[in-house]
Amino acid sequence: MTKESGERMFGIAGKILRVNLSNGEIRTEPSEKYHLEWLGASGIAIKLLYDELGAWVEPFSPANKLILSAGTLLGTPAPGANKMCASTLSPTTGGWGSSHADSYFGGHLKYAGYDVLVVEGRAHKPVYLWIHDKGEVEIRDASVLWGMTTWDTLDTVRELHHDEDLHVISIGPAGENLVRGACIIQDKGRAMGRCGTGSVMGSKNLKAVVAKGSGSIKVADKDRFRAAVVANRKNLINHPAGKTLRKYGALGILEAKQACSGINYKNFQESYIPDEVVGQIDPRKSVDKYQVKRVSFPGCGVGGCGRHMYFTEGPYAGLKTEAPQWEAVSTLQGRFAIHEPTYVFKANAYCNELGLDIDSAAGAIGWAMECYQRGIIDEKDTDGLKLEWGDAGVTLELMRKIAYREGFGNTLAEGSARAAQIMGRDSGYYAIHQKGQDLYENIRGANAWALGTTTSTRGGGHTTGAIWFETVGGLNVERARKIFGVDTVDKPLEYEGKAQMVTYQEVLHRVINCLGICIYNTITFNMEFLDLPEIAELYSAATGVEISVEDFKRLATKQINLEKAFNLRFTDFDRKDDLPPPRELREPIASGPVKGWKIDEAKYNKMLDDYYDLHGWDRETSFPKRQTLVDLGLESVADDLEKIGKLR
Repeated sequence: MTKESGERMFGIAGKILRVNLSNGEIRTEPSEKYHLEWLGASGIAIKLLYDELGAWVEPFSPANKLILSAGTLLGTPAPGANKMCASTLSPTTGGWGSSHADSYFGGHLKYAGYDVLVVEGRAHKPVYLWIHDKGEVEIRDASVLWGMTTWDTLDTVRELHHDEDLHVISIGPAGENLVRGACIIQDKGRAMGRCGTGSVMGSKNLKAVVAKGSGSIKVADKDRFRAAVVANRKNLINHPAGKTLRKYGALGILEAKQACSGINYKNFQESYIPDEVVGQIDPRKSVDKYQVKRVSFPGCGVGGCGRHMYFTEGPYAGLKTEAPQWEAVSTLQGRFAIHEPTYVFKANAYCNELGLDIDSAAGAIGWAMECYQRGIIDEKDTDGLKLEWGDAGVTLELMRKIAYREGFGNTLAEGSARAAQIMGRDSGYYAIHQKGQDLYENIRGANAWALGTTTSTRGGGHTTGAIWFETVGGLNVERARKIFGVDTVDKPLEYEGKAQMVTYQEVLHRVINCLGICIYNTITFNMEFLDLPEIAELYSAATGVEISVEDFKRLATKQINLEKAFNLRFTDFDRKDDLPPPRELREPIASGPVKGWKIDEAKYNKMLDDYYDLHGWDRETSFPKRQTLVDLGLESVADDLEKIGKLR
């Protein structure tokens, strides 16, 4: 990684904006040094949080910080450069939390002059931030907004500023009421989900952030950058997978998920939607019937995977919303065994309005429904509600109760892991979570997908190392073998080589999360899309900092180790927390093409050993080894971990 002395870095706005809500202090500092060492967005966020949060800080304390950061390539035409992230000390896991979303807001933040916004303290009353040109940043009264849904908040902010083009990130009632899994919503349709970032925002009495900038982001080598952009966009836009994304978004992977028994049905009791039902609920039929227009974000390389919907008939007639991603089909429709085909659109929209992460809400509700099925809880526990599979109305009512912490919803608002602890009665087995965070991902039946999910430092999830093609297709076997260097890329039930695949994917995911590149534009979704060499060329041409694939690997590995160290400082996570949930580990797959297959626990543990070896972490504890951290320039981090007895 090279940069001429005294030469400024291109592709960035150049400033970190800091706002202390307790005393109203607003200040800035240069961001370039952080970009050079930590690439951008989530990398800068973990560095700031690790350095600035004392071990005594708790997620809802004023000393916790919420960091909103725009990807390094956001604001340029780089393919897929449309992501921003929110990072914090997570209320769901107690450790590292970071969530990403497609964003207009992130571009405006950079155009207003800032790459990163750090919010700390707690306002004495509800406020929102207004960030606009000429370095103007205001903390404004949000009393009129408090209590509103995210949708009403957007409409009201636009009215207050007499500007229909404003883009807003906000929290709904869930965030205000400190629901553990509350998320941050951009405008009305894109969520920075998981990790509870919305509840941290609520704990600070921060209702919304509004940004509008008229500046621009300059690139270092226009001709070189243009050539890289054109070549990669041409591939993405013309590729069959790109055309599928434009037509249905991620809703087009239904058959692939069915084929690998990869759908959450009845709270993971089954992994396959019954044949007589799947055609009925196929979300593509609703898209064909009710789509108004496609939705794209600036920079999208495939031409847009979203779509605006207007339902003119059925139980949710009159609903106007953006179509969900695939995850909602599995976590909302499948998990609850609801067969009404438009329900998933309504439930996803309702969660967006309330500011609820769909996985957190669905995880808690799915746990409750199975506990009800098995007689562990009854109407005396549930405010008189009968929690029967397939009842759309009762699930929507539970979402409302969760958001307002009303009655039984107050327990569910803690997420399934904590709810099971509160309820007791041996209900914990049915809480399907990783490190305290509710899962949507089926672990059984795809081992590289499973390993990447269970070892994720943010507490489970498929966007920080999981191998997607094991469950969604898009596999070019020859190219995959070349990239990952293993022969088992097309054998999801094998254990050999999967740690090596996940280790590579972790690097890719950290890089794109730092740069703001959408995961659907990369080899994560299709093996013929953007990989590290193409991204390195885009980064080098845009920033003027020459970077190689090996540089990316070193910097991303450094970030992973700091995330790991952050977790060790704030939690008791160790090897046991990198294993699948008990149900996923013990039970064979109950239905579908992979029916009867069961995780071999000994082989899974061997796969985990291989993973730790590749990272330079101790097999027994999962703790980093001193030499690993020293080699990455993290000697002071090694000293920190040694003091608390978590270094090997």
